[in-house]
Amino acid sequence: MTKTPALTQIRFPVLAIAFASVVLTACGGSDEAERSVTSLRLIGQQVLPRRTEFQGTVIGGLSGIDYDAANGRYVLISDDRTTTDSASAPRFYTASLSFDLNTFSAVQFLSTTTMKQPGGTVFPKVPDARVADPESIRVDPVNANLVWASEGDRTLTSVPTRIIDPFVREMKPDGSYVRDYSVPGMFRMSAADTGPRGNLVFEGLAFTPDKKQLLVATEGALFADGATPTVDAGSVSRFTVFDRGTGNAVAQYAYPIDRIQATPVPATAFSVNGPTEVLAITNSKFLVLERSFSVGVEGNQIRLYEIDLAGASDVLGVPALAGASYKPLSKRLVLNFETLKAQLGGIANLEGLTFGPRLANGHDSLVVVADDNFPTADSTTDRNQILVFEVLP
Repeated sequence: MTKTPALTQIRFPVLAIAFASVVLTACGGSDEAERSVTSLRLIGQQVLPRRTEFQGTVIGGLSGIDYDAANGRYVLISDDRTTTDSASAPRFYTASLSFDLNTFSAVQFLSTTTMKQPGGTVFPKVPDARVADPESIRVDPVNANLVWASEGDRTLTSVPTRIIDPFVREMKPDGSYVRDYSVPGMFRMSAADTGPRGNLVFEGLAFTPDKKQLLVATEGALFADGATPTVDAGSVSRFTVFDRGTGNAVAQYAYPIDRIQATPVPATAFSVNGPTEVLAITNSKFLVLERSFSVGVEGNQIRLYEIDLAGASDVLGVPALAGASYKPLSKRLVLNFETLKAQLGGIANLEGLTFGPRLANGHDSLVVVADDNFPTADSTTDRNQILVFEVLP
């Protein structure tokens, strides 16, 4: 366990703050909980200095965030998985954010904790064949432990090859192992074209308000489910519901992924689109960040959707979605971040999403955080960007 005292802190002062109202299409509330999301109003942003050092680590790769209401702080997970990112092992941070209805003024990092393998050792990093790829983190609403997801690995060109299954894991606040959730066999990695594609597996976690279930979002299509998105056509991924108590999968729904939003330059270069985080509004409605990226295009093209599981087909028992008959979950656009691109100086790789504390007017706050991918130079595409919104119910 590596956890240093909160006495060593780092503060980031206020940067230039963008402020605007985003008026969006209204939607109805929910019978399951008080919370609803009709529209968002941007309060402001912070961009952390490039490769800031904190307690012997490089702050970066912030792929997930959750608000720990009991302690009044945020938990952020870093997907630092390679030796070139930094010298530190996979870890999570705690931090405080200072904002009100009108101003997002500061970010203060408080501590860092190294996550442990079941045997108590720290996780290795690439090129080790046992590397983890942390992508999301949530505070367990029942016991205050932390649950996190690793995307696994499928790198056939490395020596040795890396075929590592994704997982959903519970740990104590000190980073020590508690248990694994029982991941369905369809998510087992393989060197053959079966199961998940590399770097397109578990990206988001969300506990339901009733504290009984955990929704796990998959970024891309399984090989059996069809092709990945292109600039001309969308795709589909699977959102799996787990029973929090038993850790077993109890249902699964098909999430329709949009087409890639921008043509890469050149047109044959890498591009991707898929969900990067999920956040519960009610027991059946969730917010989903969907991120499109194309080489040669400035920034990322991000959209925030509200999804509803009600009425969707349960596909947990469907081995292949390609050619199958099913009803996907429904989606409603809440915010196209492209509308804020000029105002914010670009949209980075947004991957983390959480409700924060209530604002003075009683409305929810919403915090979005970006994974900067650990570059050596800042850019509108790769930066530690943190955004705060007011939720208009």
